[in-house]
Amino acid sequence: MKSFYEQRASWRNLKEEHMRFKKVAKLANIPRCLTKALDIGCRDGSLRKYLNESTVYYGIDIVGKFKAEGITIQDINEGTDFANDFFDYVFCVDVLEHLTNPFFVLNEINRILKKGGILVLSVPNPYHFKEIFWNVFGIEDRQGHMFSWTRQTMRRLAGFCGFSIMETSGTYLIPAISCNGLIARSIIYKFLKDGKP
Repeated sequence: MKSFYEQRASWRNLKEEHMRFKKVAKLANIPRCLTKALDIGCRDGSLRKYLNESTVYYGIDIVGKFKAEGITIQDINEGTDFANDFFDYVFCVDVLEHLTNPFFVLNEINRILKKGGILVLSVPNPYHFKEIFWNVFGIEDRQGHMFSWTRQTMRRLAGFCGFSIMETSGTYLIPAISCNGLIARSIIYKFLKDGKP
């Protein structure tokens, strides 16, 4: 798995990334006070530029070339070394669909997130025309997507892991044009950690 993503480390669309991070930060709405945030699948930590200056940023990525101050190289599928109830916010931006055990990872996020903490997560929209086209014509996914979630299944998965949906939004169309509706490329979920059900 690590080598798969190391080979794709340079794959990025900066316009789409900018649109996604801008929308994610806006939905998170982090207050201007000392806050600890973890960015899972952070790459080079670009999300940090969209957060408040008072946010203490931590990142995790699987690709070794992204190791830097505040960024740990670790496979989130194997958990983290962070203490229980450590973070106020956790970001998981278009990462969950790449993980071998998303249920385990959401439970790990629940463990390291404070009660009342916020998880901002985005996943590809299964109803976006690109996803439909790939599925109808059997086009192989080269990005490493293993899972796909509708809003109903995301709500259920999150609920099993102790989260409830506060708000949702879309990211963009392709090309990167802002879009909040059903046809957005990815859906962003803002979850509240409300304890285990």
